Amino acid sequence: MGRAKQRDIGAVTRGNRPLAGYTGVKDEYLVLAPEMFVDVEREDIDWISDAAFSGCNQLKTVVVLNGFRTIGEAAFYGPKVDINAKNVYGKEDTMITIQWDALLAEQFDMYYIDEKGDKVRPYIIHRTSMGCYERTLAWLIEKYAGMFPTWLCPEQVRVLPISDKYADYADSVAAKIREHKIYVEADHRAEKLGYKIRDARLARVPYILVVGEKEQETGAVSVRSRFLGDEGQKPLEQFINDICEEIRTKAIRKIEVTE
Repeated sequence: MGRAKQRDIGAVTRGNRPLAGYTGVKDEYLVLAPEMFVDVEREDIDWISDAAFSGCNQLKTVVVLNGFRTIGEAAFYGPKVDINAKNVYGKEDTMITIQWDALLAEQFDMYYIDEKGDKVRPYIIHRTSMGCYERTLAWLIEKYAGMFPTWLCPEQVRVLPISDKYADYADSVAAKIREHKIYVEADHRAEKLGYKIRDARLARVPYILVVGEKEQETGAVSVRSRFLGDEGQKPLEQFINDICEEIRTKAIRKIEVTE
């Protein structure tokens, strides 16, 4: 096995019941050769604790985190690194945990054969790298109440033709926007324009572009945003430049209109 690494992902359970919701779905276990983590070979639990803290401190240095050491916060089977964030109530939630499991390999009698032909216990890193996606998503939904910044939205623009007569222009507008890797859809449903505008607003789409005869003649779009409401008519290229800049800078526009 030598420097091999193996991982396993499984559902998190408590009392043989899976955790529900977005906040604790998956854990991951990395099985590592000792030399992949630290370059020493001692067996007592005190050394494991010290070495783990040393490795954690190296990790904080590499990724430039403002971390601190807390005595007594680790689980019974080893020290850990927690990355925490405050939720909307001011309570600190753990977004991800990275923990050295000092007992699991011994309990399951895990070993590998190294380059010398000897049996060696692997080290195991227990981390919530999958669960952190769900936790982060839950935290973001709660923080923004579903009204994500434009750069974070799964649908950033919706194009609405005022009638079927302008469906082709709506599609061409969507295609040009999509060339810039912006998430855009054109709504061709047989519904009234007012209904489709309301539906897009309820879906929290940041930008609604209404197109008709005037827009088609001038190569423009009429912009309605979640932030200012009616922003008037703009050349399509200007709108694309504006939204690309907003996404590139990860700007968070202030919402100045009420739903």
